[in-house]
Amino acid sequence: MIFVSLLLVLFFTNCIQNLADCPVDTLTLKKECESKQKQTDKNLLLGLAVATVSSSGTLSGKALEFYNILESYRNKGSMTLANGTSRSFLNGSNCSGTTAQHPALNRAAQKHNNNMVSLNFFSHTGLDGSTPSTRVKAEGLIVGAGENIAAGVSTAEGTFDQWWNSSGHRTNMENCNYTHVGIGYTAREGVNAQADYAHYWTNVFATIR
Repeated sequence: MIFVSLLLVLFFTNCIQNLADCPVDTLTLKKECESKQKQTDKNLLLGLAVATVSSSGTLSGKALEFYNILESYRNKGSMTLANGTSRSFLNGSNCSGTTAQHPALNRAAQKHNNNMVSLNFFSHTGLDGSTPSTRVKAEGLIVGAGENIAAGVSTAEGTFDQWWNSSGHRTNMENCNYTHVGIGYTAREGVNAQADYAHYWTNVFATIR
């Protein structure tokens, strides 16, 4: 966290200094300069987000908690929430075998999650034009990928239920053709206090044979 804070201090210091380099006497040149500076700032933040991700792709904390919920749900075809509410597969079935997590999918999910927080956007398409599949390929896994993203809910169970109540997201969670998943969780605290939501989640799905 100290390393991240230092990078943020250096980044924002650089921003303030560079803004002074833009001319103020010619409006067109000023706009062009500021536009280039915004792109540079965006690239720096993208680099910051990537730099703070572990290369191991190992889940921990809330991301691991969500994986355990999802894997159990897919294996059993149902689950009971803490409030006693039951959730089950739309077709009443379940996925045979274990839905494994994969380090490359975990990294792809976490990096996209971090970028959404750092750059304050919410989309399946990254600001660099990346897609779920290209992000997975960037981690060395040449497969297509599905993806769920969510923001605002702090708990793993709450996020699971948020996706369960959305048909498209639920379809991904209940698609037994997917054999592996990756999970990302990021809180805006300590990353970008100006992000629109306090909590961000990404769930990547892939078929790996």
